[in-house]
Parts: sequence; structure tokens; C-alpha cells
Amino acid sequence: MNTALSPDQRAVLLLQAMTLEEKVELMTGDQGEGPGGFYNGPIERLGIPELSMADATGGIGSRGWLLPETADTATQMPVNLALAATWDPQRARDYAGVVGDEARQTGHEVLLGPNSDPTRNPFWGRQAESASEDPELNSAMVVPFVQEVQERGVIANLKHYAAYTQEVNRGIGQNVIVDERALREVHVAAYEAAIREANLGSVMCAFNKVNGVYACENRQLLTEFLREQMGFTGFVLTDFGASHSTEGSIQAGLDMETGIDVFYGQALLRAVQEGRVPEALVDQSVLRILRTMFDRGIFDNDYSLTSIPVAEHGAVAREVQEDAITLLKNEGETLPLNEDEVDSIAVIGADATVPGALGGSAYVLPTYEVSLLDAMRARGREIGADVRYEQGNDPVNSATMIEPADMTAIPSSVLRPERGIGDGLTARYFPNADWSGATGLTRTEAQVLYDTGFTSSPAFANLIAFQSPPTPILAGLSPAGTGNQSVRYTGSLVAPSTGSYTLGGTGWGEARVWLDDQLVVEMTGEDGRRDVRSSALELQAGQEYRLRVEYTQNRPLVALQPGTFVLQWSTPEDAVAPSVARAAQAAGSSDVAVVYVRTYEGEERDRVSLKLPQNAEQLIREVTEANPNTVVVLGSGGAVTMPWLDEAPAVLQSYYGGQEEGNALATILFGDEDPSGHLPVSYPRSEDELPPGVQNPWLDDIDVEFSEGVNVGYRGYLAGNVDPLFAFGHGLSYSEFQLDRLRVDNNIRVTGSDDTVDVRARLRNTGDRDGTEVVQVYLGPLPGGIDSPPLKLAGFAKVDLGSGDRQQVRITLDRRDFSYWDAEADEWVVPTGQVPVYVGTSAVDVELAGAVRVRN
Repeated sequence: MNTALSPDQRAVLLLQAMTLEEKVELMTGDQGEGPGGFYNGPIERLGIPELSMADATGGIGSRGWLLPETADTATQMPVNLALAATWDPQRARDYAGVVGDEARQTGHEVLLGPNSDPTRNPFWGRQAESASEDPELNSAMVVPFVQEVQERGVIANLKHYAAYTQEVNRGIGQNVIVDERALREVHVAAYEAAIREANLGSVMCAFNKVNGVYACENRQLLTEFLREQMGFTGFVLTDFGASHSTEGSIQAGLDMETGIDVFYGQALLRAVQEGRVPEALVDQSVLRILRTMFDRGIFDNDYSLTSIPVAEHGAVAREVQEDAITLLKNEGETLPLNEDEVDSIAVIGADATVPGALGGSAYVLPTYEVSLLDAMRARGREIGADVRYEQGNDPVNSATMIEPADMTAIPSSVLRPERGIGDGLTARYFPNADWSGATGLTRTEAQVLYDTGFTSSPAFANLIAFQSPPTPILAGLSPAGTGNQSVRYTGSLVAPSTGSYTLGGTGWGEARVWLDDQLVVEMTGEDGRRDVRSSALELQAGQEYRLRVEYTQNRPLVALQPGTFVLQWSTPEDAVAPSVARAAQAAGSSDVAVVYVRTYEGEERDRVSLKLPQNAEQLIREVTEANPNTVVVLGSGGAVTMPWLDEAPAVLQSYYGGQEEGNALATILFGDEDPSGHLPVSYPRSEDELPPGVQNPWLDDIDVEFSEGVNVGYRGYLAGNVDPLFAFGHGLSYSEFQLDRLRVDNNIRVTGSDDTVDVRARLRNTGDRDGTEVVQVYLGPLPGGIDSPPLKLAGFAKVDLGSGDRQQVRITLDRRDFSYWDAEADEWVVPTGQVPVYVGTSAVDVELAGAVRVRN
């Protein structure tokens, strides 16, 4: 406890006092004793404090702590992808300051974050938890985040290491096949930056295999890359249950098992006692853990529960979200809204009543929340405008993640329960697999959206399923919902128009659907996800058809996803759901319509399609037809397809905006602030127009080949000559900007480690409003025939300019920007020759061109 000694000296002294049992205890998580799955209890004999670890993708996840004024709530920040959309490292500091403070205030010593996995796959359920598809932008946001957290005496745990980009098969041997150069240049780049520039304290190894070896026992990843090449001195812990061996993992460089006590704990103790694992390896891991704890002040700081400054932290959440919101389209100056010309506003969308947030382990129970509807009603009162609300569609939940591209969940407004009062169906739940005996619960369900397991269970994932109550878990089932359960839905379906319909069921388990006592859908007899459709059904407008659906969760997809089923349909083109018709009518009688539509995303599940779920596409089309002055707000964790884009004059991307999302959106909609967000990921035109190497993860191949190499994201679009719908880096302003007068230092030395290149360009605000632009510098292919991306981001600057103002923008590049990873030599190599330099405002809008000559 002598703070005059170095962290290394203190760690060595403590190690010498530890028994073998205590060393192993430090390396093994105590899931059963802690409030969450990531917890190491104290070793009281020696005064070693606990390591309580906070889930923290967009704030501190509630895991059992209670504060006097705010209970188990925390500031729900915008998601990491929204943070990256600010393109502002200072915002990363502001954001991390809130999360780091609240980690301390809620009694945590370790922050399980930030995430830095490149988002190569737009279907990925967790892409909103990470920063971007680009290693430069990832690193630029991760480094200040880690610095700010660790300055507060909290260990930052960067995750998920490595090449973790999809949920399908993640826990059953998913094997990423990727070359070493792509790993070093793209997939682990942010780890290296955080190690070299922020003295990163901890790394979490991922579930997946990398080139046939699990990440948590992969010596190349854990020892060669992290420690030998990057100089990492911290410790590596597993994701929840991601360990698969005792000897193999500790020999590879794993230090701590969390989530389960299978391969460390008693198993590791026996392996040392029997001579299969040298105690020196245990000492090595213990020293890494202890040294990091001493270095970050874990032994010396107080982590007692203290109050959260609710208003102060909420203000930061709002500021970050205001800077993240991205204007994708703005025809005819639809935005900003003019307070003097708007007397009536229609706010439309079932999810406009709650701020967008991730589900699963990333969900944060907010200290308070302001939805879009809340904020628009408040603004309406201020300016004397009438704000009316129509739901239009049904709220998303975890089941809507598996809606296919050509079907949608049957809307509640065409369903009637047994007694015919209200919308929905009568649901009877049974505590067995075959609908026998007495029911365990009877209630009206708005739709057939059955889902139990990690993505939906409040007990397991601490998830609040927004407006929709989660699928009940009857007595006898585990907290995760595993076990025998079945449900029968009864009532009627009312066709909104005459024509040909198709009914379908998608999910896992077994299901049957009867219409007027005729079996029309039978989803039985197979494991895995299925999508079964009826033959064409000719229905008459306004007629009620008896509907019965039986489902049993007898065929789990995986252990954490025991049962999921969606009743879906496709309809004639003129079949407009009553709720959509009411929304269109409200829009048509208003000066402006604001449609808020979103996706549901979260851990353990990928999206089946990139479309907007819950009949959102029809809702947008009908509302824009009724009112050409319509703004579409997208609350999604990344790309969605937009077949309705031509009809929508203005589109804002809000991502998942946290508890202040509504206020931030109102600020941008009314032009109080200029929209300054830029896309951190590319948006494809359709699911058939993805970059080479990327495919829908539900194709269910256990081997995932990263055949694109270093051409991840926008690089792949360019290399494959695939035109994105919206490019990486895209973001509009309410003003206009022009770039000119490019100047580039045209020499850099191969051997000059301190050599830098300044890229200068003049940015002018040519519009009639103050505004913000992000100036982006891209490099072209490397010289000497080196296989290189067509363009790669090398630097950027976010610039605020008043109307008519101009500024010379300088962006400095260094030697690493002109290098590539030579796998044979195990080093970065800078080839000599001329390298093209481009300056612009997105990956496809590069207006200025120059060059740098790399010389010996």
C-alpha cells in the first residue's frame, strides 16, 4: 500500500504474499456472488478489492446497484455508433466523462467498454454498440474515450477482440477466416491505438474463432499481436463464457475467465497441482491483473456509491446526440421547420413515444427520458402549434428483428380478439409444450410476436420491451425462458381490401396457423430458423376471418434463444392497414408530418433483413402521399433499405439517441442547431447490392470468410464498384460549403518516424446560415504495386463556420498512414513512391486531389 512504489513493485510484493488458491481466485470470476456476470469478489485476507464490472455500451447497465435518489437508473447516452457520427474526438471525451463518472458513482472499478469492432456487416445486431466501419475513425473515437475513463480511476476494457462482426453462431464455433494483414490494419487497429496512446488497461476476447482457433485461446491474437507487437501490459478477460480450455487459454495469454467457472477456478488449480500448467504462467497473469489495478488506483480510490448528477449528465447526452443526428436528404429546404409557418404538426409512429435504445445487455435504464413526441408537444406549446399524434404502426420489439424483407408482422389494427373489442388477439399461455391442461395466463396480445430468451427477457437481459409487454415466462421456466411453453392465439383477421394475401410464420419452434378453420401455415419438423408461407388466399375487404395460431417453443435456435415466432403477411398493394390510414389522414390535415420509424437491435441476434419492420415502409409511403411536407426520422442502429426514399423530401438519421433523443431531434428539426452528424457506416441501396465478401449472417455458414481483406465498408463498395445509397462520411448541413486551395507537403521519409505531412485546404461557408462541415482526407493506393484500398480515411477535422466565413483547415498525417502490414516480416512497411491524396466530405465526394512522395 506504499504509493511511492511503482505499480510493478507493488504488484510483485503482493504476488509474493498470495497462495496458489488466491492467485487462481483472482483469475476467476465470481458470477454467483456478484450483481452481474462480470464480477470478481475481494480477497479479504490480503486486502485485494473487488473488481465490479459495468456493462457500458451506451451508459451503465442496471445490474443490481441502488442509489438513494436514482435507484438503479443511469444516464442513457446515445449509442457508440451515434457518438462516432459526431466525428468529434472531443465529444468522445465528454461522453466518456459521463460514463466513467457513473461507473465510479455506481460502484464499479471496470468499464466493459468501449466497443471497437469494425462494423463490416450491416445485418449485425450489435453494430450500434461499436464506432464505425473504418479503423481511423474507430481509433480517433476510442483513444480519447479510454483516456477519459481511465483518468477517473476506472479500468477501460476494450472489446470484442477480435474480428467479431455477427451474432449468428457466435457461441457454437463461428469461425472467422481472415488474413493477417486485414486483422492488423482493420480489425485490431483501434486496440493498438488505445494501447499506444491511452495505456489501455484491459481487453475482452470474443466468442468467435479466428482462423480455426477460439479468440480466447488464440496465441497469435493474445500474445503475438497484443503483447509482443503492440506492447500491451494490461490483462485479458473473456466475454461471458467465451473460454474453451484451461491449458490452451492460459498458454495463449488469457488472464481471467468471466461468466462461467469451468476452465479456471478449480480446473486451473488442479492443472497447476498436477503439473499441466506451470505456476509461472499463473504468476504472469496475476501480475498483469494486479499491476493494472495498482496503476489505475483500484487499491487507493473509493468506489462507494454516490449520487448521479442527473441534469448535468443529461445535458451531455443531449449535446452528443445533437451533434450525431445526420441529415441524409433535404429536398426543397423542407428542413429546418419554420416556426412562423407551422401551425399544425402530425407526429406519427408507434415508437415516437419512447427514445430509441438498444436491447439486451446494452440496455440502460434511464434517469428520465424525452421522446420525440414529448419534445414536439413541448415545442408546439411554445410556438402555438397544434401537435397531434397517430400511432400508425406497431412498436418494434426483439421479435421484429427476424422479419424477412418481403413480409411484415401482421398489424394489430387488422386483428380482433375473441370478444371483438379493441385490436389484437386473445392469447392463452400453457406451462407445457402441447397446449394441454389449464392455461397459465390469458391476455390480449396486439400481435403475434412471441420471443423468449436473451433478447427479450427482463430477468436475463434487464430489458424493458418499450410499449410492448414481453412474452410471459410461466412458472417452471428458467429466467431466460428455456423449457416447455406453448401459446394459442385466437380471434379474427379483417382484410383491409379485396385481393390476394399470403400469410406466413417465421422463427423457430413449431407453429400452425388456421384461417376459417383451414390450416394455411404449418411450420413443423425442422430445427433452425424457418420461414413458411401459405398459398395465395383470396380475401374480401371488411370481412372477418376466424384466426387461430398455435406455437410451441420445442426447437430452440440456441440455448439463449429458446423460442421466437412472428405471424406475418404480404398484401395487395391497395391494402392499407386502418392504423396507417388514420396516420395518413392526420398527416394530410397538418402543415407538416414527422414520421419516426425504427428498428430493434441487440446482442445475440442479427437482423434477418435491412428493411424497416412493423409495416413502416407502407406507413412512410402513405403519409408522404398525403402530405408532401413530410420528414422521416430513422431510429436505427445502422443501415436500412429505403425503397420509399424518392417520395420522402427529408430524412434524418437519429441512430439510438438515448434519453435526450427527443429534445435533440426538436433542436435539429427547428434549426436551433445545424445538423452536423456524418455517417460512420455505408448504407447499401438494397440487400443485393452489398460490397464483396459481405453476406447475410442468417445463411448459417459456421465459417465466415472475410474475403474482402482490408476492403471493409466503403473501401469494399469502391473496390467492387458498388454504388451505396449513402456513403461513409455523408452528412448534409442547412448551409452550403465549398472546398478549394489544396496544399500538400509532398515528401515523407520511410525512415523518419517523426515525419508528418500537413494537408491544407480552404473551407468556405457559402450559405446564409452558420453551419458545420467535416473535412475528410483520404489516401489512394500505395505505390510499388501493393494491393491497397482504392481510398482509405487518413484524417479528418470538424469545422464550425459562420455564414460567409472561410478557414484554412490543416490535417496532419504521419508515417503510419502511408504504411501497410507485412505479414511475413511481422512489421509495418512504408513503400516508396507517390501516394494520391484526396480531400472531400464523404468517401464518394472527394473534391480535391494532390499527392505525397514517400522517399528513403
